[in-house]
Amino acid sequence: MNDYSQTDEYENINKKIFRAPVQDQELGNLVFYLHSIYEYVFNGHVGAPIHEKLQNGAKVLEFGKLLLIEISSCESDLWVTEVAAEYPNTEFYVVDFNVPASNNDDDNITFIKCDILQKLPFPDNEFDYVFSRDKFLFFEKDNFYDYLSEALRILKPGGWLEVEYLFNHKITNGPVAMQIIDAWNAWFKSYNIVYDFLENFERYLQETGKVESMSHQLVKVPNGCSNSFGEFTCELTIFFMKSTKDYLAPFMNISFEVFDSLVSIAESEMRAKDCDLSFQMKRILARKKISSSKEN
Repeated sequence: MNDYSQTDEYENINKKIFRAPVQDQELGNLVFYLHSIYEYVFNGHVGAPIHEKLQNGAKVLEFGKLLLIEISSCESDLWVTEVAAEYPNTEFYVVDFNVPASNNDDDNITFIKCDILQKLPFPDNEFDYVFSRDKFLFFEKDNFYDYLSEALRILKPGGWLEVEYLFNHKITNGPVAMQIIDAWNAWFKSYNIVYDFLENFERYLQETGKVESMSHQLVKVPNGCSNSFGEFTCELTIFFMKSTKDYLAPFMNISFEVFDSLVSIAESEMRAKDCDLSFQMKRILARKKISSSKEN
């Protein structure tokens, strides 16, 4: 595999890293559960029409791993590990602020530690397929445009960009649960993380003028006791709420005891039969245009 340069250290990285308000020791479990939901909702790992190329041999980049802490690769790199095993002839690369302490045993996966808010250590038009999941939550508004520009720069003409993310929680008959969800959203806004990216990503992508054949899949995911899958997502939401206590309680200006009480009430609300709680998951696909000779 190509030996791309890595950045082991860079200045002011702590100012650039944005951490989700979740206890570090719980984040690995959360990512595992979310990965399972994504795979179930979208019926597999890869949505882009690139399976034949991956079977024959291609070059793939996973842009960020969601996590900004170093935990075992089996927890933090589920997508790339599973897809690399399915397509052994393809070379996979993963870039993020942090990577596993050592590359795993897969010969076709390379982890590269670098500042993903800057220019990535790859030449133009390098990858056949770029995949990114839930990375918006770590970009401030100005950085978002750089992320989008870099993803398209390193993608080959005719190559595919695939982006997946979770957003837009909705609930009826659950005022306390909604209070905690609203606090979560306000916490992100306090760090200049703007949800406009999630709601209008396709428009931003179209405005670059560099993509075509854009499509999306939007799925409403039940989060309650209506069926077994809803029960699973409900358990995940409760688990997530409990794991945000160290961050959200001070942000909400309440004690840990009061926060625990709110979560207990929210749990009762979400388990009630008249509670309608859901969130959305979106998968966006776009192909990079093949420029004519008159275009740059």
